[in-house]
Amino acid sequence: MKKFNLIAFIFMVSAFVAKAQDKIYKTNGQVLETKVLEISTIEIKYKVFANLNGPTYTIPKTEALKVVYENGTTETFTDSETKVAVEAKRAQNIFVELGGQGLVFTANYDTRFSNKRNGIGGRIGIGAIGGDGANVMTIPVSLNYLLGEGKNFFEIGLGATYANASIFDSNGSAVFGTMSFMYRLQPVKSGFSFRGGFTPFFNSDVFIPYYVGISLGYTF
Repeated sequence: MKKFNLIAFIFMVSAFVAKAQDKIYKTNGQVLETKVLEISTIEIKYKVFANLNGPTYTIPKTEALKVVYENGTTETFTDSETKVAVEAKRAQNIFVELGGQGLVFTANYDTRFSNKRNGIGGRIGIGAIGGDGANVMTIPVSLNYLLGEGKNFFEIGLGATYANASIFDSNGSAVFGTMSFMYRLQPVKSGFSFRGGFTPFFNSDVFIPYYVGISLGYTF
C-alpha cells in the first residue's frame, strides 16, 4: 500500500510540474519548456523552466507557432501576428511625383519618425522642369500623418515648397504652403508604392484648392 501511495505521489508531482510549464512551440518544430514573462508585438521573453533564476531569453514572435500556458490556455500566432511584427519596422519610401506638393516633377524621400508603418513622418524632395526658356526648380518639405494599417493608408500632410522661376516675381522665387489629402498604397514589407490625391497650395497671392498629385516609388 505504501509503495502504491509513493507511486501515486510521484505521478501527481510529475503531472503538476509538467502542467506548471509554459511551452513555446516554434516554427522549426522545437518545443521550449519555459516560464513566459512577456509577449510583445515583436518578441517573446521567457525563462527556461529548469532554471527560473537564470537569464531571460527572447525569440522573435515570427519564430513561434503558439504558446501553451501552464493553465492549459493556448495562444496561437497567425499571419496577422507576423504582420504586426513586420509593421514594427520603420517605413521609408523613395518616389517620383508629378504635381503634388512639389508642384512640378520631383524626386523625394519619405520616412516615418518611429518604428511604424503608419503615424507621423516627413518628406523632402527636389525637382525641376523646363522648356522654351522657362525653367522651374522646386524643393518641397512637409510633415505628414498616415492613417490605416496593412498596405492601405490615407495621408494628411502640411508643408512648404520653395520654387524658383522667373514667372513668380521680380526676384524669381516664391514659397508656397502646401497640403496633402492622398491615398497611399504602401506594402507591408517592401516593394512598389503608389500615392494619389489632392494637394492644395497657397501663399499670400494665390490659393489653388484642387491641385492634384500622383507618385510612384519603392517602399523599404
